[in-house]
Amino acid sequence: MKSIRLELQKIYDEYARQFFTCALAITRSRESAEDAIHDAFYRSFRLKEIPRNLKAYMFRSVRNAAIDQRRKQARIVSMSDEYIFNSTVGPQQLLEQKLTKKQLANALLELSDDERETIVQHLYADLTFREISQLRSRPMGTITSWYHRGLSKLRQRLEK
Repeated sequence: MKSIRLELQKIYDEYARQFFTCALAITRSRESAEDAIHDAFYRSFRLKEIPRNLKAYMFRSVRNAAIDQRRKQARIVSMSDEYIFNSTVGPQQLLEQKLTKKQLANALLELSDDERETIVQHLYADLTFREISQLRSRPMGTITSWYHRGLSKLRQRLEK
């Protein structure tokens, strides 16, 4: 039988940035997003057996912990665009992309929570619509509607 600690470590190593991005989309705070991830993994160390789909289970755990963190926040702080995007490009490219990233981050903030969270989970966390549907206990049609409606709104805002 595989060790839950080893499996959690593998999942964290592979998806750390995506967990952070999903938590950040909900909490809108770097510190709260990090706390949510820590809470989710801490709770998972107590599992007796490894869930069938550990990746989906951990994304659900991080999401739930982020929602808890959001409830604890006294005020909403703005989401930082620097943590949404992979910054492994060179300094010149980062400089050129900074305005676009800022515009996209601001446009994401203008979406409903469901639209923003669905887009982030699908595009930045590489979750399938089926996984998001299971994770959020919503019909897949609802998830795809939020995704497509959110993308449409993003396009309209970014074209302005």
